[in-house]
Amino acid sequence: MKVGPGYLLPASAEDDPTAIAVRAYVRLARAAPPRARKARRGGVKPSNVVLVFDTETDLDEAQHIRFGTYQTYVNGQLDEQGLFYDPQTISKRDLRVLHRYATRNGLKCLVLEDFIAKVFYGIGYDLGATIVGFNLPFDISRIAWHHSTAKTPSMAEGFSFALSHDSRRGRVQVKMLSGSAPSIRFASPEHRVRRRRGNEVPPSQGHFVDLRALAAALTNRPFSLKTLANFLETKHRKLSSDVLEGPLTDEAIEYAQRDTLVTWECFVKLRDRYAAHGLAGTEIQNIHSVASMGKAYFREIGIQPLAVMQPDVPPTLIGNIMSAYYGGRSEVHLRRVVSQVLYCDFLSMYPTVCTLMNLWRFITAQGMTWTDATQNTAAFLDSITLADLQNQNAWKSLLVLVRVQPEGDIFPVRAKYGVKQDASYTIGQNYLTLKEPLWFTLADCIASKLRTGKSPKVLEAITFAPGPVQTELKPIAIAGNPDYWIDPIRDDLFKRLIQLRIAIKQKMKRLKRHNFNAMDTEQAFLKTLASSTSYGIFVQIDPADFDKREYIDVFGPRARPHTILSNRYETPGPYFHPLLGAVTTSAARLMLAITERLIKDEGLDWAFCDTDSMAIAKAEGMSDAEFIERVERIRDWFVPLNPYGSSESLLKLEDANFNIRKPKVLEPLYCYTISSKRYALFNLDAKGRPTLRKASAHGLGHLRSPTDA
Repeated sequence: MKVGPGYLLPASAEDDPTAIAVRAYVRLARAAPPRARKARRGGVKPSNVVLVFDTETDLDEAQHIRFGTYQTYVNGQLDEQGLFYDPQTISKRDLRVLHRYATRNGLKCLVLEDFIAKVFYGIGYDLGATIVGFNLPFDISRIAWHHSTAKTPSMAEGFSFALSHDSRRGRVQVKMLSGSAPSIRFASPEHRVRRRRGNEVPPSQGHFVDLRALAAALTNRPFSLKTLANFLETKHRKLSSDVLEGPLTDEAIEYAQRDTLVTWECFVKLRDRYAAHGLAGTEIQNIHSVASMGKAYFREIGIQPLAVMQPDVPPTLIGNIMSAYYGGRSEVHLRRVVSQVLYCDFLSMYPTVCTLMNLWRFITAQGMTWTDATQNTAAFLDSITLADLQNQNAWKSLLVLVRVQPEGDIFPVRAKYGVKQDASYTIGQNYLTLKEPLWFTLADCIASKLRTGKSPKVLEAITFAPGPVQTELKPIAIAGNPDYWIDPIRDDLFKRLIQLRIAIKQKMKRLKRHNFNAMDTEQAFLKTLASSTSYGIFVQIDPADFDKREYIDVFGPRARPHTILSNRYETPGPYFHPLLGAVTTSAARLMLAITERLIKDEGLDWAFCDTDSMAIAKAEGMSDAEFIERVERIRDWFVPLNPYGSSESLLKLEDANFNIRKPKVLEPLYCYTISSKRYALFNLDAKGRPTLRKASAHGLGHLRSPTDA
């Protein structure tokens, strides 16, 4: 049996040794129900001091520190600036250049040990400064003398960097929450408490702001320091990096100093942007991603998590729900063949299905109720038709968990599909026959019926309804804009965010480039805020390690848990609500299943699908005009499901379908796929040469992506 990524079940056939896995819910054996986890508010607030630093490294693969620059600001005014270096790696010649430059420009010039003791800890920690950098994890790793795995439960699987040789100074822990979103904090030193006015207080976790992550969270765009400064129109910009090659020069030091100054100016601009959101309950150092922004908005609205509103939800029920949770559907259908396609995707898939199912009422409710619905669900499943699913009211009936006996039904299956024994678990849509019943959502059961023509065998069903609305909710203006006012009691947040985004995109069609770019960033933020608050935060699970193995109760699809001995466990996130995660992703899979059925009914095929998109493939011998007409009929099917007061189809034609120079003219688009999330979309010129329009992940294994700059 396995805890963490899943809970193993017997193979689906006696002569097949392959196991399948489902998600599970775990907690300490014989422990009291876990107390509600509150989102971290940052503890001690940061002071009026800001420390900005940057490192310059060798250009080889080791990237040892060459030298660094820093600036400190008090109340927004420059207070101190200087250089620092590692005497073990810098040459005598470069050191002379560094000292001369510092003397000429009135800068401090510190050995690395003094910078760490007097500035990083003396100012950054002791004075409670906000420590700012661009890609801080890299710079912190360059000034560390040792690293190991972080042991603090909340930072499990992260790095622990030793910067100081003084045991009274805590290490710096860095955990990547996603590809470019780090959580950074000071670990508790050996001297674990400080005294203030005779009282013991916990040591500060620090206040770290990584601008790369903060900029992405506020704009939903990736940046380099150069592009961020250009985007924010800072007073100073980066200099040319050509000066970094060869021996150290004054120009190279000036380049590094400018980077630190530009970092400060970007921080000020981003700090002001964040302040405009009015999220007083969340410090800026706790914003790591758009999901962080979503949780900050929930806190500001006053939304209390399910664990606070209803801490007595039975763990067996949570385990049943978690066993029915699967992520987005991503598959290849026409593999290693070139096919002509029309590439379509759904309008804001997760917010849309949340709106259709009225899930905002669950988020703002004082808990939920659940009742047996076995007979009604079996009858509903037997009678439901494709046409019924065009009625928005039908989607409000999908808050149902169904225990089924799989008998040749098509369900999402988590298994090791690779030929290697160490292959990881991935999810595929498969015909499934199993002796042991499993829980699936009603949406997955309907999707199976659309694809197989028969209803799954229902053994048990549970329907859920939201409780009364929470009493302390308050309205809020998104991004501080009074035009973006949302009342959590009267409005549906997801619907309102997407309506605002649609309105902005309509305005963008009439704007000049400068205003266009600003509004494009605004609409992208609204889109991602809606997506991040409609799915991911409800299934946030943070893995951690025990110091020694403990007994863990594992709650899965069965009626009773089983207990194992493990040194690993999982902590639910602050807004953990697995029902919402399970029904949201399954409703998205139902949208794709409907599309697949419509494609089949039109005599077409599909090359691949990926969460909210599908590449519809032209049948052999069919004219382009006939192909387009049939795809338009498929798109028209989804018009009645649009919940945003528009007559537009939810299924959109992506920009890649249109001519680059004539954006309203369709141009034949071709597709080549090799596996899930590895595909290329391209046009062909008169000589048959491809023009790449969109490429996903490459298929070159460990080699560098050929599309990287």
